[in-house]
Amino acid sequence: MPKRRRPTSKKRAPLSISIALLIAVIGIGFYTFSTGANPLGLLSRIEALFTGTAAPSPSTTGDTPPAAVAGNPGALPVLATKPTPQEITFHGCPPGGDGGDTIQNRLKNRVDEGKYVPVSFDALLALTWPKTTERHDREDWSAEDTAAIATYEGLPVSVEGYLAAATESGPESTNCHGADNDMSDWHVSLVKNPGEDRSLAIVTETTPRVRPNHQWSLKALAQIIADQERVRISGWVFFDPEHPDHLGKYRANLWEIHPIMQIEVYRNGQWNTLDDLQS
Repeated sequence: MPKRRRPTSKKRAPLSISIALLIAVIGIGFYTFSTGANPLGLLSRIEALFTGTAAPSPSTTGDTPPAAVAGNPGALPVLATKPTPQEITFHGCPPGGDGGDTIQNRLKNRVDEGKYVPVSFDALLALTWPKTTERHDREDWSAEDTAAIATYEGLPVSVEGYLAAATESGPESTNCHGADNDMSDWHVSLVKNPGEDRSLAIVTETTPRVRPNHQWSLKALAQIIADQERVRISGWVFFDPEHPDHLGKYRANLWEIHPIMQIEVYRNGQWNTLDDLQS
């Protein structure tokens, strides 16, 4: 008599599921290429759909840079709620500026202090963003892109490094196209190691609305650059989609600390506010 096959406990996946998985993989490849998204987080969500399990939280998935994983010193925190920006009208210029991306202008023009969390330079440098946000006003972003940026934007942080440059920007809608020094942002390039080029920098910016509360000057920042003193910048994490053409030239990514709320200099074995050093 012919031998009977023993039953096996393994079941082959239905052909329809296999085809669906293949389509999903192809879709992930196309979405990753077009948006710059991290595919690992998308895979975890698709796996959850097919297995019925919950997808991992943002703090443990591939959507989060390694430096931001919980328990990693210097990591970016993931906060359920963030402080609501406080706004003022400055020299007749409203928080939304005089045009352009008014949502973005309001974020740049916040004036509130925060409980700053020390984070590493690498944690900020590792942040990614959806390519579809570049050069687009926020009101035109998709809900998914808006949520991706909102995970880290608006975090109060402190980061240490060295200054590579400090320059005054030109007129822009954020400051109602004011041309004077007291109506211009200052671009302060922060690098990880002394002497590094601006192409490796995280852009940090002082704003006209915050500077009246401090004794900062471009001359003082230029001296810090010349002396290569270590600094600590405290302020708000902000995403600037307007300058992808500056990548690899004047900045390493599109994430910033903007506005800067405090500048400290490590001198004589301790941290000193730039205000104290100027007084």
